[in-house]
Amino acid sequence: MKYLLTLDVGTTAVKAGLFSQALDAVAFSICEYELLTPAPDQVELDPSTYWAGVCTAVRDTLAQSGVNPADIVALTCTTQGETLIPVDIIGNPLHNAVVWLDSRAKKEAKWIGRQVDRLLLYQCTGLPEINGYTPIAKLLWFKNNLPEVYRTTDKFLLLEDYLIYRLTGQQVSNPALMCTTGYLNIQTDGLYHDILNLCGLSAGLIPDIWPSGAVVGGLTAKASSELGLPQTVQVTTGAMDQVASAIGSGNISDDIVTETTGTCQGIAATVNKEMFTEWSPVTYYSHAVPGKLLKIVINQTAGIAYKWFRNEFCPDLVSDGSDAFERMNMLAAKEPPLSRGVSMFPHMTGMQFPVVDEGARGVFFGVGLDATRGSFIRAIMEGVGYMLRESLEKMRLSPARIISLGGGAKSALWCNIKASICNTSVQTLDNQETTSLGAAMLGGLAVGLFPDLNSAMGHLAAKDDFLPAAQDVKAYETGYAEYLKMYRQFAPLFQSRKER
Repeated sequence: MKYLLTLDVGTTAVKAGLFSQALDAVAFSICEYELLTPAPDQVELDPSTYWAGVCTAVRDTLAQSGVNPADIVALTCTTQGETLIPVDIIGNPLHNAVVWLDSRAKKEAKWIGRQVDRLLLYQCTGLPEINGYTPIAKLLWFKNNLPEVYRTTDKFLLLEDYLIYRLTGQQVSNPALMCTTGYLNIQTDGLYHDILNLCGLSAGLIPDIWPSGAVVGGLTAKASSELGLPQTVQVTTGAMDQVASAIGSGNISDDIVTETTGTCQGIAATVNKEMFTEWSPVTYYSHAVPGKLLKIVINQTAGIAYKWFRNEFCPDLVSDGSDAFERMNMLAAKEPPLSRGVSMFPHMTGMQFPVVDEGARGVFFGVGLDATRGSFIRAIMEGVGYMLRESLEKMRLSPARIISLGGGAKSALWCNIKASICNTSVQTLDNQETTSLGAAMLGGLAVGLFPDLNSAMGHLAAKDDFLPAAQDVKAYETGYAEYLKMYRQFAPLFQSRKER
């Protein structure tokens, strides 16, 4: 039996995963770390902390599994797409990693935005805008604010690039990782030279771009020793976490949409590459599937609203040691569709889609004396469902089915509500570790365990299929029509609060 090792390196933890060649999960281990915030808008981490977490997580995973390390044939990383590390000519970091949450480059982003035609930028990068989080702006920030670091930088590596370098000694990147940098042309999967030239940035600062799912090389002797793995393990290129999750959930064709209800709500669809004719707030990533893009929308508030309600209004459900979320689901299930007239506008931390309004906030509307705690809980679920439907419509998507991921997918009630609101089948997967699974698929593809990703998809298994309920579909048409009116009604109030 051959095995595939993965590293899902997130914002505050690294997760090592081990999969069989049939893509069965064998073992997982998580190592957490704390981010650094040295100044306002700045979020950093010592690059050695990432590596230490990788070593710990890999060794723990091997110990759990009992698998012979000699049977591991590939190691594939997936990370957030924007974390940036400048290194010198011998690969030593010259600065802490600038984490994707860092927005220090706001001034540089505004300057770039004034210089570049918005539609042209969108056509080339798939990004609706350059902001303070975008790596192209951060490269310019280094040039303007830390000229000595910039002068001695040989390469600006993204986090996956840096880990591949620590593993193999090679400096390479891939389009499905670089697609949110602002300096990748998603139409060609090469560098967007015009924006680099505009900023006075050398193309030589960016590592070579290889395809996703390609073998980079074996482990160095040092990495082999630190990880407890043989040098024969082949390190491969991966993809950023959003793309890896899409692959791991089977989202590689145009009849499927994935929605993730975690802290935020993410909606993703695979589409053919095309030159956009108009600007849109929808983001496009380079897919790991050749000739495809991943169409993405992120709504900032989803599961976090459910968690907020639990913490603030359900202390009794938390204190007795039972699963508070499951008990909240039970309360919501007792309520009828439309929650006794209680509706929720769920944008509690501002809106990014379909309009940008940082001043928007959540609203409970239609509260009567017959409202119960369960009414409010169900209203949150329905509000997130309406948000999902609006996003699908604005993205011009009519999927045959929606694959639901994240913590929200654990709730059968929530899946049923989404199915009826969207009038579409909602499916959950047997393996919810889709980001690690997607990385394993890319690793298996690289070393020849799978001839293509379609073959790997044969190992995915559905768990449950939730179908629309005819009587609920009709009720939710009324609720959705009301939801669509909410922002227009509330927007003046949001604006007046901002002006106080």
